[in-house]
Amino acid sequence: MYFSVRYMFFVSLAAAVSLLSISCGDTKTQECNQIIQVANKVVSEANELTNGGQVSNPQMVIQTADAMKKASQEMEAIELKDKQLQNYQAGFVSMYRDTSQATRDFIIASEKKDRQGAEIASSKLQQATASEKQLVTDINTYCSTEVATEEQ
Repeated sequence: MYFSVRYMFFVSLAAAVSLLSISCGDTKTQECNQIIQVANKVVSEANELTNGGQVSNPQMVIQTADAMKKASQEMEAIELKDKQLQNYQAGFVSMYRDTSQATRDFIIASEKKDRQGAEIASSKLQQATASEKQLVTDINTYCSTEVATEEQ
């Protein structure tokens, strides 16, 4: 009888540890999905507003800046436990905020026919979006690695 109770204890403990590790993996997957969902949403919205980047209407560009600002707030509101995902989150928040502000500055300078201001804003816009490709690649790699690790 002693062996059976002890055996059942270890089986129960092993099951609890397995469930805990699965739920932790699920949390990482869920956190990845939350970040990616916001990122995909803002890209889709920006493409829709700017007709795939082919817009000349300043009001539509301002709406795109608004979408970026909203995305930064949505991204920042996501509660994450994973430290690496927190770093990616901070990168997206910074990129969206900086993109929104540089876009606004560019439109204001253009409306005032301030060539120097427009050039500065354009440079800031390029700086703000320069990290996008690497950030997207990094988070996709990290999240797909997490999923592959969880499935093993």
